[in-house]
Amino acid sequence: MGKWGRSGQGKSIVKDISERGFVRVGDVYFPPSSKEAMASLSTKKTRGKIVRTGWIDDSRNIKNKEKYNDPFINLVKTELSHVLWPEFFFSIDRLYRFDYAIPELKIGIEVNGGVWAKGNSGHSSGKGIMRDYEKSNLAQALGWKVLTVVPAQIKNYEALKLLRNLI
Repeated sequence: MGKWGRSGQGKSIVKDISERGFVRVGDVYFPPSSKEAMASLSTKKTRGKIVRTGWIDDSRNIKNKEKYNDPFINLVKTELSHVLWPEFFFSIDRLYRFDYAIPELKIGIEVNGGVWAKGNSGHSSGKGIMRDYEKSNLAQALGWKVLTVVPAQIKNYEALKLLRNLI
């Protein structure tokens, strides 16, 4: 037997941890939320090429994380000690993204505004509701837990309480 035991066992381990979002730095794999993984991803050069993986190494997610910073992101970091990623693309099959996500726990947060709006707008139209169902079903099929809230729940700390219970 070789260094990794049975033939191919090492490759399957590497494949498994890569699919779970572990990031290779040199010859070592680090959990996605570790400082080593974050540092390597933020310095990764793509020469203008967009990397689409639906995970933390997705260049769209890295760009959004650098671009957006709001009180809810800071609150979750302070109160729950988790990094919240804004506008997180969770799949390469569709251009769906969560308003916020904690990728290492596979938790997505959807903030649905306009639910009380009159007429057919956003999440309250038949087409919008069907799109939300499709997005939620895809996320669940990929192993994500999805928390759906309205903006008022973000402002009155109810979303933080729900997220704490989900974690």
